[in-house]
Amino acid sequence: MQRRTLLAAAPAALLAPRLARAATWPEREISVIVQYGPGGSTDVSTRAIAAEAEKILGVPLQVVNRPGGQGTVGPQQVAAARPDGYTLGTTGLAGTAIAPHMLDVPYSADSFTFLPAFARYLYGIAVRAESPHRSIADLLAAAKAKRTTFAATGAPNNIGMFDLGRKAGARFQFVPFGSGAEAVTAALGGHVDAVIQNPPEMLPALQSGRLRLLASASAGRWKEYPDVPTLREQGHDVVVDSMIGFIAPKGVPEERLAVLSRAFLEAARKPALAEILGRFGMVPAVMQPDEFERTVREAHDRFGPELREAGLARKR
Repeated sequence: MQRRTLLAAAPAALLAPRLARAATWPEREISVIVQYGPGGSTDVSTRAIAAEAEKILGVPLQVVNRPGGQGTVGPQQVAAARPDGYTLGTTGLAGTAIAPHMLDVPYSADSFTFLPAFARYLYGIAVRAESPHRSIADLLAAAKAKRTTFAATGAPNNIGMFDLGRKAGARFQFVPFGSGAEAVTAALGGHVDAVIQNPPEMLPALQSGRLRLLASASAGRWKEYPDVPTLREQGHDVVVDSMIGFIAPKGVPEERLAVLSRAFLEAARKPALAEILGRFGMVPAVMQPDEFERTVREAHDRFGPELREAGLARKR
């Protein structure tokens, strides 16, 4: 009997030190690398959830902006960081599912451990107020007659427009810009025929009457423009989708990942975060780590053929 009791107690005895370490971790500031510059929706949403998570973790979360390389510099630094849980990053589909097809990057989905995702981006297609295009049907008719230009920062925006053109038999030409604000300015100046971007960059021009929203390119309508239907509602099976979530270097101890995941999941459900996301054209979308990883890997496999067909994939 005594022997059986000792054997039964052994697993608990072995587990106790791990639980004790998890209870006292983290012990210092955690860095969160954002792959875009300050002030945009990715940066602001990351800072908002970090502010909530640090109350739960009991240590500061320092957001560090590392823009560049079409959103690949940040993930590169996360992949190369020490796997101790003190360096994390945020990413979406652009950096992990799309860019590896287009650029020679030193990482893949296998380079990371995925943590929870917390929000989805919204997208819309607009033209300047003076444009003759009053609807998506008008824009597509023009693009069937001749190549029609559109402004965007890159993927997945441009992929959505190419997908729309392919399915409708229209021809769109992508004109890239370094920021959403620049893309909108190009449309306002008549330098391109249309623009596809997120609400934060487009709303000031839409609300002032200088831009006209033709469609939501997301799965749902924009709350600011509930009367403007989605592309799907207008008969085009196209949805531009991306989410934002946390990643860590491969090899972070499981007990630390568990602490981080619990904190981010709790923070993601705070009403204050939902309010901030709404102001920056995003919607709450909580994903468990395994679901976030699965979504990224499936998107990577899906985007490969689409990018090759559009001529955007790098030559191997």
